[in-house]
Amino acid sequence: MLKGCEIYTSGQPCPMCMSAIYWSRFDAVYFSRNLDETAEIGFSDEHQYKDFEKRSIHMEQSFRKLGKVPYDAWRDRPNKHPY
Repeated sequence: MLKGCEIYTSGQPCPMCMSAIYWSRFDAVYFSRNLDETAEIGFSDEHQYKDFEKRSIHMEQSFRKLGKVPYDAWRDRPNKHPY
């Protein structure tokens, strides 16, 4: 159990990662790119986040500029596998 810990990610966690975060009992999640920015590069799990809004874990967007670099690299990658 990781109660008392925080996690930092480049993008708002996907449903699978969010499940692991709930299971681990993190206190907070900080992410640099939000769902809209994530959808722009081909990853969209927005429908499942409507359910996550009912949960009690703190989520906050942070470090947007830092997360832009890997997102731009993925968007511009010519041989990426579609999600």
